[in-house]
Amino acid sequence: MTTQPHDSQAGQIEVDWSWTSSDDDWIPPEIDTSRPSAARMYDYAIGGKDNYEVDRQAVHEVARLVPDFRTVALANRGFLIRAVREMAELGIDQFIDLGSGIPTSPNVHEVAQVFRPGARVVYVDNDPIVMTYNRALREPRTGVLALDHDLRRPQSLIDEPKLRNHLDLDRPIGLLMVAVLHFVRREMAVKVIEQYRRLLPEGSYLAISVVCADGTAPGVVERLEQVFQGSTTPFVARSASQVEQLFDGTRPLEPGVVDVTQWRNNEKPLPVRILGGVAQIS
Repeated sequence: MTTQPHDSQAGQIEVDWSWTSSDDDWIPPEIDTSRPSAARMYDYAIGGKDNYEVDRQAVHEVARLVPDFRTVALANRGFLIRAVREMAELGIDQFIDLGSGIPTSPNVHEVAQVFRPGARVVYVDNDPIVMTYNRALREPRTGVLALDHDLRRPQSLIDEPKLRNHLDLDRPIGLLMVAVLHFVRREMAVKVIEQYRRLLPEGSYLAISVVCADGTAPGVVERLEQVFQGSTTPFVARSASQVEQLFDGTRPLEPGVVDVTQWRNNEKPLPVRILGGVAQIS
């Protein structure tokens, strides 16, 4: 990314984003580099370049307790790819990726379109730098739409005219909530998922992965909470039963809600336990 910073102050930098969009009404984002961003930290952890020093420092802080932190991030990415592939093989050709993060290949549309060439994907995020890259790298692709929206407002998202023009809401959809719900309060996440279940067509699928406190060393969970407390997205860990509660009202596919390293896979469990699963919405 080529940037031209101007008048940096108090962690805010101005960047020339003119290369990302020709929309006359688009307002360039104000990027806060004084605090780490979960999206940029994840980008750095999986080997991306769209991050800042504050993000890299936060990842290194976590890595002091979790030397395999990058491997954890990659394992979660592997789960996403397998979940999309499974849904596509089951006939799903429409996807909504909530908390999509900075574009990283293979993207959801790249995986889905291998199995369903006409697959359509809506990427949803409310991080300003994520949306900038969505517009530049994802949205120009066939079948792809990027929306700046808060995933905690399901009705508003589903009612968004651009989404309704892009997807057929009379047919099943694959809803992805991968590595995002540990940034949503425990009680709120349950209610948010309940709303999506009611709003999506029958036969839709849901994929979730989230950090689980059970099976993760207490010191690691506490340190993660401390690191993210200073970020733009505070961190919330869940017990195994609280993760399973997120799948209430659905029919999980085999092997159920398990460590992401074990979902349709067989890798060594990692020091930070991430539970995930794919389920059909009843």
